[in-house]
Amino acid sequence: MINSRVKKSTMGLRRSKFWVIVLSLFTIWSVLICLNYSSLISSVSSLARLYVYYVDYVQPVQIISNPNYNTTSINIATMKNDDNAVREGDKIQEDVGDVEGNVDKKTEEKEKKSKEMEDDEIDKLLDVNIHDLIEKTNHDHDHDQGLKSVKEGPRDQPNEENTKAKGISTENTQHSLVPKKRKRKGKPKRRKSKNMPNTQGISDSNSNQESSGNKVGEESAYLSPPPPTSPPPPSPPPPPQRKCVTERTNDEKSCTNRYIYIQTLPRRFNMDLLRDCKSLDLWMDMCHYIRNSGLGPNLPNMDRVFSDNGWFATNQFLLEVIFHNRMKQYDCLTNDSSKASAIFVPFYTGLDVARHLWNTDSNVRDSSGLELVKLLKRKPEWTKWWGRDHFFVAGRITWDFRRSSNTKDPDWGTRFLYLPEVRNMTGLVIESSPWNNNDFGIPYPTYFHPANDDDVFQWQSRMRKQSRSSLFCFAGAPRPDRPDSIRNQLINQCDSSKKCMMIHCNNWKNKCHKPAELMKMFQSADFCLQPPGDSYTRRSTFDSILAGCIPVFFHPGSAYIQYLWHFPREFTKYSVFISMYDIRDKNVSIQSVLERIPAKKIVEMREEIIKLIPKIVYADPRCRLETLKDAFDVTISGVLDRVQKIKEDMMQSKDDSFGYDERQSWKFRWLGKLVQHEWDPYFSGSFDTRNFTNF
Repeated sequence: MINSRVKKSTMGLRRSKFWVIVLSLFTIWSVLICLNYSSLISSVSSLARLYVYYVDYVQPVQIISNPNYNTTSINIATMKNDDNAVREGDKIQEDVGDVEGNVDKKTEEKEKKSKEMEDDEIDKLLDVNIHDLIEKTNHDHDHDQGLKSVKEGPRDQPNEENTKAKGISTENTQHSLVPKKRKRKGKPKRRKSKNMPNTQGISDSNSNQESSGNKVGEESAYLSPPPPTSPPPPSPPPPPQRKCVTERTNDEKSCTNRYIYIQTLPRRFNMDLLRDCKSLDLWMDMCHYIRNSGLGPNLPNMDRVFSDNGWFATNQFLLEVIFHNRMKQYDCLTNDSSKASAIFVPFYTGLDVARHLWNTDSNVRDSSGLELVKLLKRKPEWTKWWGRDHFFVAGRITWDFRRSSNTKDPDWGTRFLYLPEVRNMTGLVIESSPWNNNDFGIPYPTYFHPANDDDVFQWQSRMRKQSRSSLFCFAGAPRPDRPDSIRNQLINQCDSSKKCMMIHCNNWKNKCHKPAELMKMFQSADFCLQPPGDSYTRRSTFDSILAGCIPVFFHPGSAYIQYLWHFPREFTKYSVFISMYDIRDKNVSIQSVLERIPAKKIVEMREEIIKLIPKIVYADPRCRLETLKDAFDVTISGVLDRVQKIKEDMMQSKDDSFGYDERQSWKFRWLGKLVQHEWDPYFSGSFDTRNFTNF
């Protein structure tokens, strides 16, 4: 009786301690996995050390039934008494606490290393998202586990009928078999009978002992490993892979008159600006946006507003970085400048000026531009055409680089575009000047950057099927400092109409700065109002076109004379024009004008808009489209045509930059000649006189 009570109390205590340890380890392991995936390795090693400790010091006494030994001959003295068992449990808990402390220290070290890795990614422009790498590691691990489970196959199930046929007693069997060590994670522990074996019921005679031994041998022959609690779940299917073509054709025949040479510049003109990304903006961390070759972080798609691939939180002022990375993938790059039809100058002038826009010292703002032109003039490529074959990208509006010489005007920006050497080059800006001939407008960056043609086709198909519940919409803020601005009238008309959706952009906390909310509204309306704001153009124009929303313009400088390479000349096919003067004088109702457009006409205009989508988006710089031409391709074609014409005119001793009043540049580009036009009142002034027609 004493032996039976000792066995019951001892095994019960050891069983409870075992489960306490298992639960503690499981809790530690779960917390570490949630905190940092990289700590999984250290957690597994700690778990292994604890398991070895348990096997060596806490393994229960094995009750062995042998025909040559009486069961009562087990040395009971080797088992600890209750007090010693309690002290041993306390010691184990202390050891577990020490291990937990070591795990916490390792976790902190792993987190510190992870943070250092993220800082290093900024130096590489964060071309690869670290979260994508973690997801890929998780997927590969799950995939390997799935293959392993399939290869091992299901375990043999115990045959209960055979066991009963042999007449084997379950109660006698469970105290006779030798307990096995758990060899791998996930194997369930053998359940033991709650009733302790009755050692007094075993006969002392040799015949009874032999009979018991024979039964044990027979039972061992028929028993199989215990079944798993449940089969392992199948590995999830791998995420759809984005088809990404990276090879350049570089066919000599197709590259005739298309070769471009990238001018080599010191790092301070481009890459060092990215390294010092925290200084690029006073109100936001631009380091967040230079990831993925300047596209920014991937956008979540919880509301299913976007398609599966190609959507990023792109900053509108990072076009220089995107364009430069796209240029590196250009088909017809050459290292021989003598073969080049054009020279690309990778100066991030927009990012440079952003650091000093609010600096009162104009010399500081102008310093980088002056250093650049001095450097270019010493290059052999410059003297061949005196810079007329050079071009650059400035990822801001033209007015940030055209500081007025009039002392009465605000002291804003630099004079980079007014420098004589820069006037010889072709400038690509997101908004050009209608009164100057050395800059050209190209699209703002949108949130969509497809990696292949299929990404574009799928999005176009989705926009054709999109249902739209509102007639028109507007996202914007009033201009209280400009009493004559038409934005106040637009907001009033939209708020008073049941057919208009409105997102107010009065501060940074509203929906106006959430891409999903903007795109959701644009996808729900037939028409999107695009009035001027601080300048003629808006990024919203391209976001709305991307959503299949027909733009409504109020000034010809907002699109028609800006993006001549990207938009059709017949603007009535893809947009609606309402004079800003009619809105200001309250002579027109926007809702009435739009309601008069037939439904068939709306469908045709939307189709024209959807066809424009490839030409107004910049493809992922790490990939290339196969058959479609994106905004980059269209821009390069425009630059090459312009440079070719300039060279031909110079060889004939003439140049389209001279021979007419430069203040009529918009008219010459739009019409090809200088005649009176109905849009003359919109461009009657110039930037130097600050006459923006009070928009």
